[in-house]
Amino acid sequence: MNIPFEQARRYAGMLKARWEHRKSRDSVVAFNAALSSAHSALLIMPLRRREFLPTVTVIELLKRRFQEENITIISDDHGREVVRILPRSHFMHIIDAEITPLFLPTPALVRRIRERHYDVAIDLNLDFELPSAYICKASNARIRIGFKRDRSDLFYNFQIHPDLKKERKHLYDRVAAFLEKF
Repeated sequence: MNIPFEQARRYAGMLKARWEHRKSRDSVVAFNAALSSAHSALLIMPLRRREFLPTVTVIELLKRRFQEENITIISDDHGREVVRILPRSHFMHIIDAEITPLFLPTPALVRRIRERHYDVAIDLNLDFELPSAYICKASNARIRIGFKRDRSDLFYNFQIHPDLKKERKHLYDRVAAFLEKF
């Protein structure tokens, strides 16, 4: 694919996302009680297959924190391994047709996500992925957690700085350790 054209589409997708969320304002959240009082969670799995195994620590934490029926997992076709760990959770698999040419989820996918209520949404993509970031914001979760990247302020109200010098597994362990405190 022509890289400059793809970058232009991503840029246009980001502009559209900013326009659509221009009036949305996050309320001030006392983070110390936000997770312990949460009853439902949305977990957005990495969109790259190679990143599944390191995420197990975060998945296990959610399994201890929430009833499985109150956890929704969003993944692409490569995220089926998590079904074995959380068999009673709600799963939504994203297919390529549900992502627009501007790298945004289709309105139908956004409606499916909004059918459920989420107190916490966690995007486990280490690299900034516009579809998953948009889904996190569109979930209307009170707490939206993601990794700090350029342009991520629009989508997450709590951002974790990734230490890219460390192995990817350690980054997910850090997320799990952080969430464990609250």
